[in-house]
Amino acid sequence: MTTKIKPIPEGFHTFTACLTVRGAADALEFYKKAFGATELMRFNMPDGKIAHGEFKIGDSIFMIADENPECGSASPEALGR
Repeated sequence: MTTKIKPIPEGFHTFTACLTVRGAADALEFYKKAFGATELMRFNMPDGKIAHGEFKIGDSIFMIADENPECGSASPEALGR
C-alpha cells in the first residue's frame, strides 16, 4: 500500500518565509496595518511572546516567532544587524 504525501501543504507555496524578530506581536500588528495581513494562528509562550505564528499577505503564508536564545533562535538585532 502506498500513500501519496503532498510535499507542499495546501495554501503554502514552494517558499515560505519564517521570521524571527524581537517583538513579534508588534511586528504582526505592523504587517496587518501596512500590508493588510491576516493572522491565521499563534502559539504564545508563558511570557506572552509568540512561539509560532502564521499570517497571510495576499496568497502567501508567512511564519513569525519571537527570538528565543535558550533554543538557539536569534533575531537580526541579536546578531548585530
